Amino acid sequence: MRLSYTRSGNPDSPAILFLHGMAMGQWMWHDQIQHFADYDCYNVDLPGHGGSSAIEWDSFDQAASLVAQLITEEIPDKPVYLVGMSLGAVVGLHLLLCLPARIERAVFTGAIADTPPRWLVLAQAKILSAILPTKWGKQLFARMLQLPSDVMPYYEQSIDALSIPAFRQMTQQVADYSPPVGLRAIRVPSLFVTGEKDISFNRRSVTLLVRQVPQSVGVLAPGVHHGWNGEDPALFNEMTRAWIEGQPLPQRLIKTA
Repeated sequence: MRLSYTRSGNPDSPAILFLHGMAMGQWMWHDQIQHFADYDCYNVDLPGHGGSSAIEWDSFDQAASLVAQLITEEIPDKPVYLVGMSLGAVVGLHLLLCLPARIERAVFTGAIADTPPRWLVLAQAKILSAILPTKWGKQLFARMLQLPSDVMPYYEQSIDALSIPAFRQMTQQVADYSPPVGLRAIRVPSLFVTGEKDISFNRRSVTLLVRQVPQSVGVLAPGVHHGWNGEDPALFNEMTRAWIEGQPLPQRLIKTA
């Protein structure tokens, strides 16, 4: 059982592993894949999504274990940098606990340590799982995510490939989520970030995670929302390159912790 992925860029360079958000797919990293063509890019489909839709979603630990398997088998002998968005950021955080020696530096955007009220998450999940397969439901979710119109065809394809049982399972786990035990033992330099216009629970998560993960920094991206790598790809790319290459972060970012 292996996760589906596509590989692009320079195979002789260090690797960047991209992990997408819930109900999203590889398409969401289009601007980043183009920008990081000088790196060896691995764009992964998480369980229940895209080319990995036949792999049943079980848990964040299971998804992290499958990503760890991919790294061990497909990228055995070079540095690996990690970039995760939302669901992918949470999976990535669990990955640091199960395969810490292989990740050089990590960017986590939209990772959660604090969530809205459980009843609200479950109510939204129940409604979305019922309507997502419809054209109207896809459009509603896209507006919630602030997706630009030019990515809609790719987004709709990812929804069509999404396992709805997996979506229900993931949202149930988000409603019950608390960060994994052992975050204080992480020694991978980690950047926690979300959009300045993201919901308050996600903004607060940035600060909470920085307090628990040593060698981490927390910032907000000005004027953007949760899935902001498509809203302001230039800033996202500049920030990510600076972090993985150990350079100063863009001054536009808002320091939180």
